[in-house]
Parts: sequence; C-alpha cells; structure tokens
Amino acid sequence: MKALILPLLILISFQVSAAVKFASYNIRTFDTKNTPTDKKELKKILKNLNADFITVQEIINTKSFKSFIRKEFPHYRVVLSKCGGAGKQMIGFVYDSNKFGLFNVKEDNRISNPKPRVGQSLKCASLRPALVGTFIERKSNKMFTVLGLHLKAGGRPSSYAKRKIQYRILKDMIAELRANGHKNVIVMGDLNTTGYLLADEDYKNFTSMLTSTRLKTISSELSCTSYWSGLDVDDNIEESSVLDHILYQRLFLGYKRSKINIYSHCERSLCANVSGRELGLSYNKVSDHCPIAITME
Repeated sequence: MKALILPLLILISFQVSAAVKFASYNIRTFDTKNTPTDKKELKKILKNLNADFITVQEIINTKSFKSFIRKEFPHYRVVLSKCGGAGKQMIGFVYDSNKFGLFNVKEDNRISNPKPRVGQSLKCASLRPALVGTFIERKSNKMFTVLGLHLKAGGRPSSYAKRKIQYRILKDMIAELRANGHKNVIVMGDLNTTGYLLADEDYKNFTSMLTSTRLKTISSELSCTSYWSGLDVDDNIEESSVLDHILYQRLFLGYKRSKINIYSHCERSLCANVSGRELGLSYNKVSDHCPIAITME
C-alpha cells in the first residue's frame, strides 16, 4: 500500500507546482504622505491573490514599497521603473525569486512620449513608460518577457487619441520582441481602456491591437477590474469599469490558460454598482482597482 501512496503523492505535488500565476494590480498612489496605503489590508489582499508574478502600477513611495515587500514577502523581489511620468507613478514587477530569475530590465519611453517633436530625444516624459523585463523560469530554464504598462488615463477625445498611438507603439514593441527571438511575451497593467464596456472607438482601437499581436485579454471574461465615482459624483454610487488587462498568448512557456480571476472588492461586489462604503477597506484605503490574475498550467 505504501508503495502505491508514495508515487501518488509525488504526482500530486508535481501537479500542484506545475501551475504559474501572473497578476496585475494598480495600487492607487501607493503610500503617499496625503494618502497612506493601509498596508495591513494590502498584505491580506496579496496573500489572498497568491500570485507568482505581479505587475504593479502607481508606486509613488518606492522606498516604502520595497520595504513592505521585503518584510511581508521575503522571498519575492521588486523591480521598479525610474520614470513614472508627471505623476511619478512607477511601474514595477514583484516576483517569486524561487521560481523566476531576472535576466534584464529596461524602460521604453516611446510609451511615455507617444508624440515626440522632431529631433526630441526619448526621455522620461509626461506619461508612464513601458517597463520591459526578461526573466527566466527556473524550473524549465525558459526565458520570457513581461511588458508592464500604465497607459494614458481619461475618456476625452484627446486621451483616446494618445492611447491610440500607444496601442500602435505597443504593437510595434511586441513585433520587435518576437523578431528578436522573444517567444514568450505577456503584457500586464492598467491600460485605462475607458471605452471598453461601451465598445466605442477606444475599444475598437484596443481590439485592433489585440488582433495584430495575436494576443487575448483576460478582461474579455471579466465584468470589471476597477471602480470610479461615475458621471454623477453626488449619488454615492461607485460604478464598475474595465481598465486593467493581462494580454496573453495561447501557449506561454509551454503552459495553457487554466483560470482567470478577479479579487478584492470587485470579487465581493460581483462588479455591481454599489456605494463606497459597501466596497469596503480595500477600495477606500488601498486602491480603486482590483487585482486580476491568470493561472497557467
């Protein structure tokens, strides 16, 4: 009997460890003096998320964030962008160092300055850059590249126009990576697709980019990823929206998609339009966004 149990336990252990989980989370203006982040609540959110790799946005207090991760998640490592646009909102990668190793990282400022003047150098500009990291999965010894993004915010025509250019730049970036032998590419972040649920021009520009890059977004199967005050700021009702995305390919590191999830107040509220009080501590003291994740195995 023992001879049968041991191989079974080994098999179960292998099956559990075979899955990898990638997540994206905009942690609203992390830990500024005027709006300190409730780190106890954030720790609870991240523990429940239980992701192997997280792309984060809006990390303003970088020293505090690194200290928080080092203290609460000691086997995770943090890489943050130097450019955060006019709002100094850094993009970052938080990853399990037991599973992944960092090969190199760079910032692509084409996303930060989508309409440069003739002769203008591509330095950190008013918008956030793309954080491009190449990692190795220790188990398989395979390389993969992550693009961390936080695109232009807003629902005005001018915002739509800038995001349209950013979508085109993103398409070019992915084509360049593939041409240079990067077979495993995943894109994560707050893409600020304010027209996504409306299926308007912004949605069409975004989905056109997906078609060109042969990528899918997990948010096509999510009812929301964030909340905002809505057009009526006095009705005390927060409205759900889809701003955050993880763009993935059919096969990634030899894995296929198995699960897609949302967390925090988006999960609890089932994406219904409710009051800020009902959305709770995670909404009011941590972020208006929610973690989203894809599990592959």
